[in-house]
Amino acid sequence: MGVDLSLFANLKDKDLSKEGCMVLEGRLVIEKAIQAGVQLESLLCGEEAADAWRARAAGQYPVTPVPHDELVALLGYKFHHGAVALARRPTLAGIDALQRMPEKPDNEKAAWLCLWEVTDPSNVGALIRSAAGFGAKGVLLGPRCADPYYRKAIRTSMGNCFTVPLYTCDKEDLQPLCDHGFALTAATLKPGAVPLRTFSPSYPLVLVVGNEGYGLPASVLDLCAHEVKIPMAHDIDSFNVVVAASICMYALFVPPTEP
Repeated sequence: MGVDLSLFANLKDKDLSKEGCMVLEGRLVIEKAIQAGVQLESLLCGEEAADAWRARAAGQYPVTPVPHDELVALLGYKFHHGAVALARRPTLAGIDALQRMPEKPDNEKAAWLCLWEVTDPSNVGALIRSAAGFGAKGVLLGPRCADPYYRKAIRTSMGNCFTVPLYTCDKEDLQPLCDHGFALTAATLKPGAVPLRTFSPSYPLVLVVGNEGYGLPASVLDLCAHEVKIPMAHDIDSFNVVVAASICMYALFVPPTEP
């Protein structure tokens, strides 16, 4: 099987979503995608790794060895991940699946992360990676969030965008979640928010985090049953959204292991 190398040309600035495709960079990301059932279309790799990748492909997609310098020139950016692949994009689910979630004992401490207008793809990917690490049941992607299957988002998620369930949602979807017993909990800097260390969470929980510049809109805050904040030194006004959300997830998603 041959491959049209022009498909990989100048990938740095390409948006392949309209073609239903996405770019996978590096062995770990590619292997996680394969394990999740993602369909690869073609793969380029260094010449030294070609035999291993061909064995992995088992004839299901073409594997083309390319010298490193030629690969960098083709892709249009500095590339040090060893392999790059084009694959079919998964379809994002709606959150109605959460509303149908059965009441089970193992869901009593279940928690989800909801991103609202998080527009930077690297932040979206890093947040998905943190959510995976802290045991989130899924990540809800609200309006104007960056594409979780954009190249940078996939890379910073370390492929966890394929292992953590992802859902699309908008403001109209949040009220039904509340009606179904989900405790929407906003991370905010509002004066009335409860300091994280003294907050007693309710489950199932949805942690809602907003845009770094202006936080969560009032209409979303109004739907949240709880508001929490991270106390900071007086000369610091905020954390990066990835840092803030990760601190909150550590506190709220992972049951304490020490008294």
